[in-house]
Amino acid sequence: MANGDCRMQIGEMRKILILLVLVLVVSGHVAQADVIDRIMAVVGGQTIALSDVTAATEFHLVDVPPDTADPVAYTLDRLIQRTLILAEVERFQPPEPDPIEMTIRIDDLERRAGSAAAFDKALRVTGMSRGQLRRYIRDDLRITTYLNQRFGANTDPAERRTAIATWVSELRKRGDVTVLYLRK
Repeated sequence: MANGDCRMQIGEMRKILILLVLVLVVSGHVAQADVIDRIMAVVGGQTIALSDVTAATEFHLVDVPPDTADPVAYTLDRLIQRTLILAEVERFQPPEPDPIEMTIRIDDLERRAGSAAAFDKALRVTGMSRGQLRRYIRDDLRITTYLNQRFGANTDPAERRTAIATWVSELRKRGDVTVLYLRK
């Protein structure tokens, strides 16, 4: 082997070694990165993250009863149900809700927060934008319209709750639901 060929091989080996060291250093930093969100469940291919659960709680999009042993699990279950119902809503396309009603609800959430600054801070903390919150409220109103069409708005409240619960249970049985949250 000629002296020049040997130097070229040593140079190439150095480059490979440096590249390997860089890969190890970078992968070490990636492995130590902070977890900023966590997938709690997957419903029909759609993820529900811890940030979704936090936002639903923060903005009272899910009202958790005070004596609930595991508020995270309760909220997650409601979000799973909501996702299953929303898939049905998308299939049947009820009429669009009144934009004024959506604005009224967002304004109410802002009042609950105490100030516009506190509301904006809650949005930042939960990672939710005003647009996302508006879409969430839009979908809630669409769900209400759909449930009223399907189960009647003026039926006995207890019978209606039972019928909806049975229907959601069936949706869950035939839906693709994977819960990754370990309940307390």
